[in-house]
Amino acid sequence: MLNRRFFITGSLAALLPPMPVLAKDATRIAAVDWAAAESLLALGVTPLAVADTGYYNQRMPQLLPAATHDIGPFWEVNLELLDRLRPGLIFIGAASLFMTPRLNEIAPVEVVEDMRGENAYGRAAAILRQCGRAAGLPSSHVEAVLSNIEQRMQSLAASVQRVRPVCILLPDQSGSRAMVYGNGSMPGSVVTRLGLRNAWQGPTNANGFIQVGLDQLMALDDAVFMQIEIPSLAPQTNWALSDSQLWHRLPAVREGRVVRMQQFYPFGGCLSTLHLAEALARALQDPFGAGTP
Repeated sequence: MLNRRFFITGSLAALLPPMPVLAKDATRIAAVDWAAAESLLALGVTPLAVADTGYYNQRMPQLLPAATHDIGPFWEVNLELLDRLRPGLIFIGAASLFMTPRLNEIAPVEVVEDMRGENAYGRAAAILRQCGRAAGLPSSHVEAVLSNIEQRMQSLAASVQRVRPVCILLPDQSGSRAMVYGNGSMPGSVVTRLGLRNAWQGPTNANGFIQVGLDQLMALDDAVFMQIEIPSLAPQTNWALSDSQLWHRLPAVREGRVVRMQQFYPFGGCLSTLHLAEALARALQDPFGAGTP
């Protein structure tokens, strides 16, 4: 299994130019949307409050600072607590649009950029710039962070082994189905950015992923599987897969070409994209890179 948060602990400091001095109220930003929360962190800004901080810390590549308040899940934000915190701005995603009228009574609401399909990778940069503007950061600081991330991406793309295609998948608890991420998803766009080939070329939904039966993965006989794990569901999922004859018949599983990854969120921002790129680069090192498809 990939070491937890190996990118964040070793590389984040290198991404951050010196933090400019901000007005005291410029950083009082609440983020119901997790991509906005991690974009603020990438810019050196501590979010005032974030939705479901405990679950965030399980799934995202960087832990939230202790000073960040938990305002409950994105579908049921603790409005009383949020009001007491007196944020200057609240970032939400499309899934929380139904809460806009009530949140607007507390502070101005801003919806994060939502670009799908071929622009999925660019969405991370757009959200970072959006958060930089909201925090009152000079554009030079934001662009410096983006430039450092892009340089790291280029370095990974130059070093990654391209012997095999990659299938990024999230098995469910039935042991018979999995979510796979195609070219129109954020994970798919990272695969493309690294110059890799996405093993899944089948249909997807508007977000670039689709749930399929494991039998539909049988044809991906030369692929490396990156198996995403959701920590709260991992025990049940792993038990189901251990008992699944179909899972064990898949060529990648049978031949040991499966790498597990934690801290994954398919709608994440710049830190999530870079974390996934780091994980892919490491996954394609030995023993997978030495073989012939």
